[in-house]
Amino acid sequence: MQTWDVVIVGAGSAGLTLALLLAQGDHSQQLKIQVLDQGPVPEPDPVPEPTPETQPASFARVSALNLASKRLLTTLGVWPHLSANPAYQQMDVWEADSFARISFDAQSLGLPALGFIVDNEQLRQQLYARVLQLPQISCRFGVKITNINSSAEQNLLQLQDGQMLLAKLLVGADGANSFVRQQLQMPIAFWDYEQHAVVATIKTAEPHQQTARQVFLPTGPLALLPLADPHLCSIVWSTTPEQAANLLAADPISFNQQLTAACNAVLGMAELVSEAAVYPLRMRYAKQWFTQQAVLVADAAHTIHPLAGQGMNLGLMDVAALAELINQQLGQNLPLVDARMLRTYERWRKSEAQQMITAMELFKRGFGSSLPLAKLVRAVGMKLTNQMPVLKQKIMAAALGNSGDLPAIARPEVNPL
Repeated sequence: MQTWDVVIVGAGSAGLTLALLLAQGDHSQQLKIQVLDQGPVPEPDPVPEPTPETQPASFARVSALNLASKRLLTTLGVWPHLSANPAYQQMDVWEADSFARISFDAQSLGLPALGFIVDNEQLRQQLYARVLQLPQISCRFGVKITNINSSAEQNLLQLQDGQMLLAKLLVGADGANSFVRQQLQMPIAFWDYEQHAVVATIKTAEPHQQTARQVFLPTGPLALLPLADPHLCSIVWSTTPEQAANLLAADPISFNQQLTAACNAVLGMAELVSEAAVYPLRMRYAKQWFTQQAVLVADAAHTIHPLAGQGMNLGLMDVAALAELINQQLGQNLPLVDARMLRTYERWRKSEAQQMITAMELFKRGFGSSLPLAKLVRAVGMKLTNQMPVLKQKIMAAALGNSGDLPAIARPEVNPL
């Protein structure tokens, strides 16, 4: 039977980032860290510089990372190795059937960029490549956990091959359908957004000019996220399950026509250049984020609507906060983990997640009404906000990771870009 200080279940971006943070912490470098994942090993070789020919395949799933996440990944030594991280300088948001419109640009805010579109798999590859350089971290892939018993002192994990592992701290970083959360019977609140997201890469007739665009349609928002090639965008089209199924079944010509019409041909004719995929959208929120010596992070603790592109950022800040608190524990010669520390983590990150979930629900419900008065209020509100620079700056500061209760490693005053 093997004993570990920390066992992280899930080798996605959040789990690997937590492992790196702990292995490089001022007081936590002595920890023995085990990462378990039931999937295959990420390919550690760098992805080639994106081209129009290779980019559609490598951008199957993307995330919009803010400046706080960039600070974190830069400190870990990962950011410089991401070849696929095109910055966007502007953001345009409008409603399809009203005069509601608002725009933001980095230059007026005095920033180098509003955000970065990062390929999810390449980020995971580069995190894993960095993990391989640190002897404190051991990773096992293709591993299935069959049972977890958590006590006040340790966690016992039984693997499908019969092996047993002991962990002083167990971290569930295993996604929205977290096995850790289910095994430890940690309750969640959830609701179905009654939308599915259609994700694909498209080629546009007009260049995107490093501008992220989002149009609110009666059935849900459609986002066009600019990639490195000036004519390529990743789309996230949130719509009804019925329309999503129809789009997935449509021939390329029909898909292109529907997409171009949906975004009002803002970039000319749009052409599908990758396979389209569909994902159901659900809000999940763990009522309890820790129990005894086990804790949840990222999607295992919360999932939100993708309309603001904040899911990955929230998860990365979760693990940064947890690593910061663990490092403080060890720096004060306290136990690796105790209820007080985990409760502090839960209060800290629950508050941030609650604010984001509430904001996304207000946006979704606010734009979900087709009543004339509601549309007029939306349009007037967005127009007035667009004319108030101070208010726009406050709105963007939170979205960009320049304000709020951030972990130290991600704060602009502590870790400037």
